[in-house]
Amino acid sequence: MELQIALDRMPANAALDVVAAVTGDVDWIEVGTSMVKRYGADFIEQVVATAAGTPVLVDLKTADDARWEFSMAYAAGARSATVLGLAPRATIDAAVAIAAEHGREVVVDLMGLDDPARTALAAGLPDHVVLAAHVSKDLQSSGASPLDQLGDWAVGRAIAVAGGLGAADVALVADRDIRVIVGSAVTKSPDPRVAVRDLLDAVVAR
Repeated sequence: MELQIALDRMPANAALDVVAAVTGDVDWIEVGTSMVKRYGADFIEQVVATAAGTPVLVDLKTADDARWEFSMAYAAGARSATVLGLAPRATIDAAVAIAAEHGREVVVDLMGLDDPARTALAAGLPDHVVLAAHVSKDLQSSGASPLDQLGDWAVGRAIAVAGGLGAADVALVADRDIRVIVGSAVTKSPDPRVAVRDLLDAVVAR
């Protein structure tokens, strides 16, 4: 299991403090969509610098113009970026191609897709492309979990899960080859470092 911490809906200085606190204990740092929209590429560069070698994913949720957006993220130092599974297939293919050209990672965000659509998309993409089961922010209050979206389409694939996850969810997938993306359970904690250690303790306890 890998642990990715997502920065979203917070002041830039507070986000950088979180990065400094958890770097070295987590596998990935994510610059959330809201942060990219508010602070731009300069902020991505600041996160990359503060992360001090911990890889950074930029959650672009690209829906069009993948070459421009992915090139921007990679130029800012990102190791990975996201494209929407709802995007036109030409956009997804462009994202996969530009990632390969740069030797970087691409994640396809499956938010909004049903199981047949996830299955069809997975069947047409290389195995190294990360597929992210995702319950959107606006739907999290319904109690839905991205873990419930995992099906046959996820077997043998590089998988991530995101959307309202915490220590209990981490414990459920601790022994699986999967990337767990956690946001507010860490970023809203009074001590993000302790919050991350609680998540890692859940892995050990499993």
